[in-house]
Amino acid sequence: MPAAKPNVKHQFKPFYLRLLFGSRPKWTLVRILILIITSLVLFKFILVPVQVDGRSMEPTCHDGQIAVINLLSFVRHQPGRGDIVGFRLANNPQIIVKRIVGLPGERIAFHSGVVFINGKSIAERYLTSQGAWEWPEETLGENTYFVTGDNRVISQQFRVERGRILGKLYSWHP
Repeated sequence: MPAAKPNVKHQFKPFYLRLLFGSRPKWTLVRILILIITSLVLFKFILVPVQVDGRSMEPTCHDGQIAVINLLSFVRHQPGRGDIVGFRLANNPQIIVKRIVGLPGERIAFHSGVVFINGKSIAERYLTSQGAWEWPEETLGENTYFVTGDNRVISQQFRVERGRILGKLYSWHP
């Protein structure tokens, strides 16, 4: 039986071409296309990158920090107290990042910066300063969440409908 001839066709390609395209350019192109399509799907429909804007979430998140919002995080369960979420307000394309402190149907109030839910104060270990907020007790609607930043000295608070909450924030420090 004759010996197999070595494939000399690929041996004489310049190094940079072999590095870019490998020994099989067609398969390399297929792998690149699969990677691009997977990245587009991942960052369009599952993980939305967001840049934290402002100091209202300090010390948990910092101004300019890059994070991702997992759009699938609340598919199986509802958002919970303490979750950091991204949401959009009506007529505003900007994603706002805040922490959930009040859940639908609860009575919420602030006295001297302390959050009271159904008449009882809640522990918020993530706070470094509570500010001096005073907020009269109100009952949240059926699909309404009360969200605010961790830096209560400068943060705003919002009532957010469940349909406006995009997902849970996952962050890392730059």
